[in-house]
Amino acid sequence: MNYTADFETTTDENDCRVWAYGICNIETQNLEFGNNIEDFILWCEDNPNSNLYFHNLKFDGQFIIDYLLKNGYRYSEEPKDRTFSALISKQNVFYNITINFEYKSRKKKNQCKIYDSLKILPMPVEKVAKAFDLPIRKLELDYNEYREVGHELTEHEKEYLTNDILIIAMALKHQFDENLTKMTAGSNAFAWYKNLIGKQFDKLFPVLDIETDEFIRKSYKGGSTQVNPKYKNKDIGAGIVFDVNSLYPSIMYTRVLPYGIPVYYKCDYKHNKNYPLYIQHCIVDLKLKKNHIPSIQVKNNFLYRSTEYITETLEPTEMWLTNVDIELMYEQYDILEFIPLDGYMFKGKTGMFKEYIDYWIEIKNTTTGGLKQLAKLMLNSLYGKFGTNPDVTGMEPYEENGVIKYRVGTEKKRDPVYTALACFVTSYGRKQTISSCQQVYDRYLYMDTDSMHLLGTEIPTNILVDDKKLGYWKHESTFQRARFLRAKTYIEDIDGKLNVKCAGMTEKIKKSVTWENFHYGFKSNEKLRPKKVKGGIVLVNTPFEIKE
Repeated sequence: MNYTADFETTTDENDCRVWAYGICNIETQNLEFGNNIEDFILWCEDNPNSNLYFHNLKFDGQFIIDYLLKNGYRYSEEPKDRTFSALISKQNVFYNITINFEYKSRKKKNQCKIYDSLKILPMPVEKVAKAFDLPIRKLELDYNEYREVGHELTEHEKEYLTNDILIIAMALKHQFDENLTKMTAGSNAFAWYKNLIGKQFDKLFPVLDIETDEFIRKSYKGGSTQVNPKYKNKDIGAGIVFDVNSLYPSIMYTRVLPYGIPVYYKCDYKHNKNYPLYIQHCIVDLKLKKNHIPSIQVKNNFLYRSTEYITETLEPTEMWLTNVDIELMYEQYDILEFIPLDGYMFKGKTGMFKEYIDYWIEIKNTTTGGLKQLAKLMLNSLYGKFGTNPDVTGMEPYEENGVIKYRVGTEKKRDPVYTALACFVTSYGRKQTISSCQQVYDRYLYMDTDSMHLLGTEIPTNILVDDKKLGYWKHESTFQRARFLRAKTYIEDIDGKLNVKCAGMTEKIKKSVTWENFHYGFKSNEKLRPKKVKGGIVLVNTPFEIKE
């Protein structure tokens, strides 16, 4: 049976505990409540082989692990009586916790699996309710109010818990009704696609050895997010925002993408009609052309910030680039030196994802509410699964002075999927966004992966604009004034309402933002960060500042 669950916890680091929990049956929507973690664990034991979904297991899971380690359970990868295991990445991302209770019989063990619904529905609870067009919304609660041990839940507290677990339950039911039962949105999309094309999958995307995958992976980068230096930290007048209609799905639908076993070559790539795509390992010295947008990032090199789009190399620099990156590089930079070292070339074809995208685009364009949101997730989650890192070494919890900490576990590797596919999808995406902004360079203010913000309100005539067509630019909004400070940090005044985007800034802090104070040096002490303490986690205030 599948359930959603949520904890309410104290905020005092000297009295950290669960003061309320709620559990919702996803199928029947039956609700149960309690006021301590002991009863929650007993509920898990009394409901064998249940699956529970917490929205942000990284938080709630800390309380579960704390209780287990302090109450006779051992951490063990091998299922035994009164043990538990957890899937936690080296980046401290929580995926699941499995609790093994005592055997009910020799043949059947009592086990409970706890998952993170945030990995399936990657958005806050309040946005889930809106995206799925649900009839309920997240409520407000005073988290800092003191609740003594044994506190009896008020009707408002029960209502608050009810909405939180019911919103996620209703959204997950949309997923489960479509037989999408994997642990993440990417896994759901990937499993659906593999089932769609059947045996063809292994022919198109064979498993490559780890060394080849490591070479290819060095060319894997994300979307392009940058501010035009000319307009950085300046007050801008009226402008217009465009988003691409399903950028990555449109690339998977229309572009030539790699498949099959690649062929290694030394030095430079030579044109080969059977292997039209390639990833080049090279040494490059370059400088940005005048009035051009940079397109190159250099990772894992102390001379450059990993998030920086460089205007020139400080010395001839080692790079791994797809041929799409190289084409864009020659458009944007003067190449002072290019020394090819070696590379891999790939077969290429279009249409490998046509049937998949046609199916989900139709649902996206013809439905509303839950099905529409589900289609968006399925369209946007597939490509990234191909780039899954084969290093799956996890973290293991342990107790030290009453506080739960984590250490790196035994090294684990799994087969890569087909990283080159993800490399080329993101390369094409960067090229489309950067090239489009370059076409309207005199108006270009800011870009972020699949969006561009332009000066003036006229619709450009030299980019493809349509509200529905796959891969076209959609007019998203018009602002009356704006200020762009850095990547993912800007403010736009849209019809008298401030649209504030700021990496690391919480929704609570955003409420204190005004047009006048949104500058470098803006400070707040209201950012909450998690602090591990005896009993679990508390959120403590920490300074937040917008730095240049």
